[in-house]
Amino acid sequence: MDDERAIQRLITTYSQSGSVGDWDTTVATYLPDGTWSIPHLDMRFTGHDELRGALSAFFDTMDYVIQMNAPALIHVSGSTATARSAIRECGKSAGKPEGFEYFGFYQDELVKTGEGWRFKTRVFEGVGTSMFPLMAD
Repeated sequence: MDDERAIQRLITTYSQSGSVGDWDTTVATYLPDGTWSIPHLDMRFTGHDELRGALSAFFDTMDYVIQMNAPALIHVSGSTATARSAIRECGKSAGKPEGFEYFGFYQDELVKTGEGWRFKTRVFEGVGTSMFPLMAD
């Protein structure tokens, strides 16, 4: 598989495994000292343990979530790369008749390892949030 396809697959793996709470798979997309940050919320998580805790805490506030990523713009330079992809998360707030949508971009720095590409950094740049009431079942 060429590098750009492998990186796009990694981004998609992150989105799909995160949508179902598969933290082993999600955390494995990062280097052991990889960082996920959300600057507009002043949040930064480094290393697999912090990442797992943060992702799990976010997930606990939702009954369900689906994260959809657009194909990334990827630039490979040897064993490093950058990628930028649009993201949409939609779901239902835990225990409330409330839906949400989060829109933004991920700016990624990646490193090619013996196990394949991994995130060195993922920065979520939020551009909008919508919260809305849901109809009763």
